[in-house]
Amino acid sequence: MTGRWSRVFIVVALLVAASPSASPAQEDLLFEAADLHYRGDLAGAQALFEKVLTTDSSNAYARNQLALVLAKQAFFDRALEEYGKVKAQDPKNTYARIWLGILFLRQGDLDRAFDEFRGVAELDPENADAHYFLGTIYNIRHQRRAAIEELKLARDGDSDEPETHFRLAEAYHSAGMTANAQLGYERALDLNPRHRGAMHGVGWIHYNAGRRDEAIVWWKRVLEINPGDREAVFNLAKAYNDEAYAHYEKGETAQARRWWTKTLTVNPSNKAAKWYLGRIK
Repeated sequence: MTGRWSRVFIVVALLVAASPSASPAQEDLLFEAADLHYRGDLAGAQALFEKVLTTDSSNAYARNQLALVLAKQAFFDRALEEYGKVKAQDPKNTYARIWLGILFLRQGDLDRAFDEFRGVAELDPENADAHYFLGTIYNIRHQRRAAIEELKLARDGDSDEPETHFRLAEAYHSAGMTANAQLGYERALDLNPRHRGAMHGVGWIHYNAGRRDEAIVWWKRVLEINPGDREAVFNLAKAYNDEAYAHYEKGETAQARRWWTKTLTVNPSNKAAKWYLGRIK
């Protein structure tokens, strides 16, 4: 699984609605547990959700929320077990099945994750999360057309989610549909002006079209947001090296030296820049 899974810990908003059979005391516990969860006391929330389940093991809301706070504490195996219990009790519980898919993705089990997301999409054709994850899995499998179709459905169901527009743009970009890709990246940036993935994408569109200066502008913006962004460092080093080498080939050593020096300002260990600077000297 890549490091780009921004939705791995989506907090899906659920109203604290006790089951019809819940007693007033259980309802109070659920509200208190939800409040602890909201305030960040995960261990406290866990204890109260577990307490509800000791007297009402069929309370799907309590078990789903217990699984969520377990996952947030990195107790992934237990979270998987709890979501599995909800699914066994009610296979139509799409909340539990989305999270099962997310946890399977974390394990690198694309097949089981895909089955859960496909099941949710069949139960709820407008579920944007299900289509988003299906599109992402198709992208990983290099099934570009299927990825685009699923991500378009995700976009239509959740048009204000920048990550969806970004993933759709990535799918278009991989398929060579650069005009569509640029629109997707730009829409992601409209919704989140600090979306570094979209900035990288726009930069590569410019770079591959021969607009190196514009690409450099975009990648420098990424470093302004996060000076530790390794992708931006390597992209800029490549752009600076290419610019330097173009001057070097023309015998313009002063300009070449200037660009290779810029390479070392962003990537001090760059071997190519060091070698050519040494050769020029």
